[in-house]
Amino acid sequence: MNLEEYLGSVIEAMNTTACAHVANFSPNTPQHAAPWFGRVDVAVYATVGLNPAPKEFQQGRWPVTPLPLRDHLNRLLDYFVNPTVPYYKSWFDAWERALQCLGHSYFSDTVHLDLSPRATVPVSSVPDRPRFIEMVAADIRWFYALLARMTQIRGLLVAGSSWGVTKNGNIGAVHLDRILRETAPTYGFALSRGETRQRSGTKIATYTLSLPGGDRIPAFFCGASPSSNSAEDLVQAVCNGTSLLKELGF
Repeated sequence: MNLEEYLGSVIEAMNTTACAHVANFSPNTPQHAAPWFGRVDVAVYATVGLNPAPKEFQQGRWPVTPLPLRDHLNRLLDYFVNPTVPYYKSWFDAWERALQCLGHSYFSDTVHLDLSPRATVPVSSVPDRPRFIEMVAADIRWFYALLARMTQIRGLLVAGSSWGVTKNGNIGAVHLDRILRETAPTYGFALSRGETRQRSGTKIATYTLSLPGGDRIPAFFCGASPSSNSAEDLVQAVCNGTSLLKELGF
């Protein structure tokens, strides 16, 4: 399956199940599948988040009607160099500044991936949390399918949290590293338990991700999301850990 066929399958699956998740969609916001932003075909590093922000698709940034598949593909591939619609800087700027501390950039060697390709209202405000958990659980297969075909990948930088089922069986906030660790084996991946670098305040941890083909790549996690009030914590976590991250392979 080439990249265009992959995107077509994601769009079809998203459209087929959209009605089940409409309660968590932002009103009057076009729904366009966005499993990645940037040159996923050549990028060697990837930032990873939960799902696209609704503002990405508002204020005329994307058309109201579906795009032809080839145009949709090119829109995602050329996201950071689109001369007509600038990238959504208020969200991606924190990651870009963090990447620059490592000598990387969305404009050269890094792509952004999301666990779900659907834009919803901000995760903290979703009205139907159980349905949101179901959405991520169902959609994450597309994340792993994309990652599996990125044979050039050398490292992941993951940030943020989602709603999930906590250890006591309630619905609460769970970090994305936990979601990846629990779901990875289903898709032929494995995330090591790793090493927690900071427990108090914003969680910072490093892991090793084993890929289906046997390769192993470093994975960095920060509990602060670019969309949160603590976005600067994400930038500082990466920039303060530059020496360590370079040793790990970033």
